[in-house]
Amino acid sequence: MKSDVQISGNRLRLTRVFQAPRPVVFGWWSEGEKLQQWSSCKEAVSCRVEMDFRVGGSFTQQMTIAVHGQTCDFSVTGTYEQIAVPEKIVYRADFGAFANRVTIEFFEQGEATKVVVTHEGLPDESFGANVSQGTSESFDKLDALLAGQPVVTGA
Repeated sequence: MKSDVQISGNRLRLTRVFQAPRPVVFGWWSEGEKLQQWSSCKEAVSCRVEMDFRVGGSFTQQMTIAVHGQTCDFSVTGTYEQIAVPEKIVYRADFGAFANRVTIEFFEQGEATKVVVTHEGLPDESFGANVSQGTSESFDKLDALLAGQPVVTGA
């Protein structure tokens, strides 16, 4: 299944249904070792996540991305504002030039889980499109992991 993407001004909303129970899907967001396995665009050749998963705790995600034979490093940091296991995660993400609020909601749908990720405070729709592409590619990796398939990284 592909992600449903809605971008309007400084707001981005992605919705995806994963074929796994809500506690399992939530677990892939709450542990750094799991998150770094899937939370990067398809051009990422490496991803490292350090996190203190608690309200007031912080995280750092560092990626090396390869495009057209060149590599660049990208990082995002943030602080967790709200955690309701296994229903919701809210954090403030700092991209360097700006910060925004991200809300991740997990809804049971039988044996599946609908995940809704909302970014509020993005600088413009173009940046929202880039974030949506990377997030959708990340979700493809998570789909594969949940299905027990290997994840391919690096373009």
